[in-house]
Amino acid sequence: MNFLQKIIPINLLEEKEKFFSDNSYNPQFLYAENIQKERLYKYGKPKQLYLDLAQQILDKAYFNKNEQDLLKLEGNKLFNSQILSSIEKYLLDYQLQHKIAIVKSKSFIARTAVDDDKILLRLPLQFREKDLQGMMNHEIATHILRKINYQKQPWYKDRDNYNFADYSKTEEGLAVFHTLIATNCKLAHKISIYYLAIYYSQIFDFATVWKKLCKYVKNKENLWLLCMRGKRGMQDTSSPGGYTKDIMYLEGMVDMFIYLLKNNFDISKLYFGKIALEDIDKAVQLSPSFKPILPIFFTSNKQKYAFDIEQIAKENNLHEL
Repeated sequence: MNFLQKIIPINLLEEKEKFFSDNSYNPQFLYAENIQKERLYKYGKPKQLYLDLAQQILDKAYFNKNEQDLLKLEGNKLFNSQILSSIEKYLLDYQLQHKIAIVKSKSFIARTAVDDDKILLRLPLQFREKDLQGMMNHEIATHILRKINYQKQPWYKDRDNYNFADYSKTEEGLAVFHTLIATNCKLAHKISIYYLAIYYSQIFDFATVWKKLCKYVKNKENLWLLCMRGKRGMQDTSSPGGYTKDIMYLEGMVDMFIYLLKNNFDISKLYFGKIALEDIDKAVQLSPSFKPILPIFFTSNKQKYAFDIEQIAKENNLHEL
């Protein structure tokens, strides 16, 4: 059982029912194993610089708009059959149709995730046209392709001996850009809400986090999941704290833009495997002749890719940093 699985409460549904009947109640979560508190802060805590950026992005996204307005920007809602056939076609484009399985469940915390050779989808499936394309760019063309390239490297399953750093922030920062390339709204409002949720979770109880975030998220199910993500790992959610992994998306996005700006928007070396920015040179030195599998949206038109990244950066005020 990995750490993400360990911090899913075993009484999640019961506590959800209690909270939905009384929004002032702070859930009391139980876990299958004891959670080491220091593991909750592996990725650090929210920083003022990124908190300010998150608020700027949210102010811009929600100016004269609400949650439904932002959703509608991404096109029509898709039926389950359309969603699944689109994912299967995307996998086929990379000849991954026999290597990657699609698994659906109501119990998943995240709407989508990759676990080994599986794409995990939370039921009910809820995607719009551009939103789905962004998800596939994120999960398949970023996470899965980097993993496939990693499996061909001499340091595969031997990262510690080669002193490779944690790659999570690099990975998620790149995936955020690849999500936004596909969407109509180029504002990173979803990951900005994540950042805010983690910040609030570190200083408030569950019920207060809910009240503060309902300004942006009106759907009760989505709001519950957002607050849950921020308070994961806590037993008594009336206390400040929770798993801070979700700060990686926004912080990683900023780091990734700086890298791309300095490297002529070339992502080739980033696909030498699941590697952090600081390990790119090491990875290239270990496999100088390696030819990574790269996203089609990059190889088919590198100029458009660079243009799209620049537009996303401008829209999210990344140049100001």
